[in-house]
Amino acid sequence: MFYISHLKMKNFKSFKALNIELPPSFICFAGPNGAGKSNILDAIRFVLGETSLKSLRARRVNDLIHHGAKAAEVTITFDGDGKYEIKRAIREDGKVIYRLNGKRATRTAILEALKKFNLDDSGRNIIAQGEVQRIVNMSGKERRTIIDAVAGISDFEEKKKEALKDLEVADTRIKEANIVLGERKAFLEELEKERELALKYIEKRELLNNSKGTLLKLELDRLQKEYGQFEDVEKKLNKDKEEAEKGYADLDRRILEVDKKRMELSKELQGKQRTGDMIRRIEELKASLNLRQQTIRDKEEEIRKLEEERENLKTKITDEKKEIGEIERAVEELRKKLKILEEEAANEKITQDEEVLETMRNEISKAEKNLNKKREELAALRFEINSKKEVLLSKKEDLKSFGIEEKEEGKKQDFEKRTLELAEEKKIIDNEIEELFNRTKEINKKIAEMDKELLELKEKAAIYKVRSSPQLMNPALRFIDDLKKSGEDGIYGTVADLIEFEQKYVHAIEAAGGPRLMYVVVDSSFTAVDIIEKLKKAGVGRATFIPLDVIKVPEEVSAGGFSSILKKIKYKEEVRKAVEYVFGDTLLIDGSGDARKVGIGNYRMVTLSGEIFERSGVISGGKVQSSILSGNEAKKIEDAIAKLKDDKNACVEELYSIREKESMLRAKRSQIEIEIKTLEMESKALMEKEKERAALLEKRRGLENEIKKLEVTIEDNERLFEKLKSEIEKETGEFEKLRTKFAEAEEKLRKESDERNKIKIDIASQLSSTKATIEGKLNEIKIRNKNIESAEQRIIAITKEIDRAHEEIRETKAKYAKENEELALEEKKIAETGKKIEKLFDEIKQYENEIQEFGKEREKKKMEIDKILRELNQLNVKKATTETRLEDIKIEYERYKDAQFLEGVPKAKLIENINECEKALAEAGNVNMAAIEMYEKKKTEIEEITKKIEQLSEERKAILKMIDEIEERKKEAFFEAFYAVNDNFKKMFQHVNIGEGYLVLDKPNEPFESGLFIKIRKGDHEFSIDSLSGGELTLVTLMFIFALQFFKPSPFYILDEVDAALDKPNSKNLAQLMKSMSEKSQFILASHNDMVVSLANAVFGVTRTDRVSKVVGLRLKEMTTAA
Repeated sequence: MFYISHLKMKNFKSFKALNIELPPSFICFAGPNGAGKSNILDAIRFVLGETSLKSLRARRVNDLIHHGAKAAEVTITFDGDGKYEIKRAIREDGKVIYRLNGKRATRTAILEALKKFNLDDSGRNIIAQGEVQRIVNMSGKERRTIIDAVAGISDFEEKKKEALKDLEVADTRIKEANIVLGERKAFLEELEKERELALKYIEKRELLNNSKGTLLKLELDRLQKEYGQFEDVEKKLNKDKEEAEKGYADLDRRILEVDKKRMELSKELQGKQRTGDMIRRIEELKASLNLRQQTIRDKEEEIRKLEEERENLKTKITDEKKEIGEIERAVEELRKKLKILEEEAANEKITQDEEVLETMRNEISKAEKNLNKKREELAALRFEINSKKEVLLSKKEDLKSFGIEEKEEGKKQDFEKRTLELAEEKKIIDNEIEELFNRTKEINKKIAEMDKELLELKEKAAIYKVRSSPQLMNPALRFIDDLKKSGEDGIYGTVADLIEFEQKYVHAIEAAGGPRLMYVVVDSSFTAVDIIEKLKKAGVGRATFIPLDVIKVPEEVSAGGFSSILKKIKYKEEVRKAVEYVFGDTLLIDGSGDARKVGIGNYRMVTLSGEIFERSGVISGGKVQSSILSGNEAKKIEDAIAKLKDDKNACVEELYSIREKESMLRAKRSQIEIEIKTLEMESKALMEKEKERAALLEKRRGLENEIKKLEVTIEDNERLFEKLKSEIEKETGEFEKLRTKFAEAEEKLRKESDERNKIKIDIASQLSSTKATIEGKLNEIKIRNKNIESAEQRIIAITKEIDRAHEEIRETKAKYAKENEELALEEKKIAETGKKIEKLFDEIKQYENEIQEFGKEREKKKMEIDKILRELNQLNVKKATTETRLEDIKIEYERYKDAQFLEGVPKAKLIENINECEKALAEAGNVNMAAIEMYEKKKTEIEEITKKIEQLSEERKAILKMIDEIEERKKEAFFEAFYAVNDNFKKMFQHVNIGEGYLVLDKPNEPFESGLFIKIRKGDHEFSIDSLSGGELTLVTLMFIFALQFFKPSPFYILDEVDAALDKPNSKNLAQLMKSMSEKSQFILASHNDMVVSLANAVFGVTRTDRVSKVVGLRLKEMTTAA
């Protein structure tokens, strides 16, 4: 059994705090009116997610929060079949927090978790005050609607309403679709004829394109093959050229080899005679002459080739011009022919009838579009009328549902007064916070200064510690210091600890005191001996003591205007003797010169810089770091640091205190701001409510105006609908007449124009052919003119090259003649030098002859190379021509690249196809090519409409079936609930002693037209509830409510003073009934009925004092035992 085991409240309504355990049985909260019983039941409803303030008996959020508190919270624990802890808290500003088992949650999550226990937010397990009387006062039909609600009939009615709307929409759509379908089918039949003509036209056009494309492809393949052959020839010529160039290079190599031998003989000749300069000059001249001869030959060959090329180009230009002249004459003839053909075409007037037909076709198309547009407008208007009727019906329903609340007076002034009071209180708090803020700034500034001072002191302490570290490491002194700190009597400390002085005397005092500064001052010799014993036992070193009771003090000295250093030291009176012992006999002088004036050896003296002059005449001095006194200074600085830290801590504590106070003030200010904000929100809500009320009034007036406008618009639209419908009928008749007229004209044109079409086809074919021929000829002229222009430019360039070569030959020959004369003179001189030299010279001559022979062979190779180059040039010209033609064919073929290649069809057949197709296309005239696409589109539309109609019919059948099923299931659900509630109602009479009870429908065959009545049978007599007493009537009504509740049992039930009208017998009957039912469900009742209270399993007393409710609970069994 799932039940509420624990209820905890904090600051909820009249309860400041409540923490109670609840048993899984019949529980009663008892107490006087106003004690707060119902507030406990409200708390349970609140924590389970009730959002209506009215249901929680509150006017605003603050009514849920205990007076003086800022928030309220309720915690409820479920136990039994499942354990859950649910908590809900609410603040003054209306913010709500839910927790489920300690974790933050949403209201939805909590309701979802409780759903499996048959708990929801409907409140059906709660019987509030007045609920019983409301049911008693109901008519039979109204009471039956309670069964409807329990059975969920409203869900079925909503579904049926939606289904009827869907049915109406489906019927409208089917009707509209059938109208459109009939119109589209008639149009499709006419469109199919045009489609057949268009398909034939496309077939011929495709054959024409494919034939032309194939013909062009064959020509393209031929030219590509020819171009490939040119490339093969080019490769062969290039190979021959490479071989000739190789032979040419070999002859060059052999010439160089022979020339090398000749040069060696020439060197030998130079060595045998002293004619080296002459021989060298001869060699130079011969080499130069050979070079010049070769240059002359090269230039002459170059001139020959250029002249040959120039002559060839001139011949080519002449031929091209001749060809151009012939082409131009042919073009002129073709143009004359074209003009004649165009005149014949104009005389035939071949397009006049077709233009008339095309005009008629455009008119039909325009009329059809206009008709379709109006049909669509008609369908849209019909839909708009239906839509506006639905909107009108909806707005009339909205108008019925308008309810405008009464205007609230006087609240605004209360809000403004309270807001001013809170603003004044907030101002006072703001001033206090400002003062605390200023004090915080002062303290922060002071802390910053302390931190700076601490830093400086820590730096000084660190310096002094370093200086004093050797002495401070004495374990005996540390031991004595620990004794002093532990409370050992008689110990004053070291001399250094007991004195104070200005910083400028530190060196003098440290030098004068020496090691005695670390002597320990004690009150007596006994103390000194006692400490020495302890030092021995501890084994921590030695120390020197100054016992004040036995120490002898020297007289204080002064001389030469200088006094004892004792006068510069401050100390306590109680340690005077110890200080006088250490410093009393030492004069403080300014420097070493003063020591001589006073007299070294007369007194013990110390200078300000620390030099010591002893009575014995011993002088000590130099530079040392302060050590003994530094330790003392370090200790004083540490004390100062400790004090400063204490002061700082005090400031920090004050700062914390201020911040806590600031926090409290800010929290208080926040609470005031929240309250101000709440008042502003409530004031704003009040204003919004007034605005909303005014807006509702305005909206109501607006809605009434809209209804009037809608009614007028619907009337106008209905008139327009009838007018448009009439226009469509009229235009449909005109459209059909126009289509008939077009068909007759088309047939007449076909019969009358057979002969003319033949002429037309022939002329069109000739026109097309002539234009194509002219275009081809003109393109050829352009190509030839470009070739002539290129050749003429080349001739000009060649002429310039020839002139330049002639000039170079003349210059070379002149130089050759001069050098040849010089060579003859030089050779003559050499010949005179002897036969041996002559022999060498002959050999040289022989080598020169060989060089000349090789040169001739090399020249032949060069001529061979030049011939190959000429052939290559000629080949390149042919190749370029073919390439140009190839490019033209490719450009033309690009138009037919998507054409299908007709494999194996001869060229003649392709030309025949082209002529035949051109003739057929010309005969076809103007074809409606859009008919194909439009036919398919319209056919698809008809199929879609047909499919849509079928689908809509199926949907209509499904909707009708669903409506029948809804009605059947609605009846089943009603009777299932009715019989179950009636059974529950009958069983409850077993627990009370007022007879038998049952429920009756006055029209069982028509349950939803029937009324529900409660009948009571006592013995053989049957009564209606009207004949029952007031108490019996209340009890029976409660039993009826319980019977309804137990149709879908809840784990607990909340009843708020439902027993108020019961007399004692009936109170007992009710209590016994609830007690028996509490075995399966928990019953929580608020009551002040003694009889009901006495029979409850557990009773909690509720009292209220000083506006605070409290609960005292005790199980009845325990109460009885105690009595």
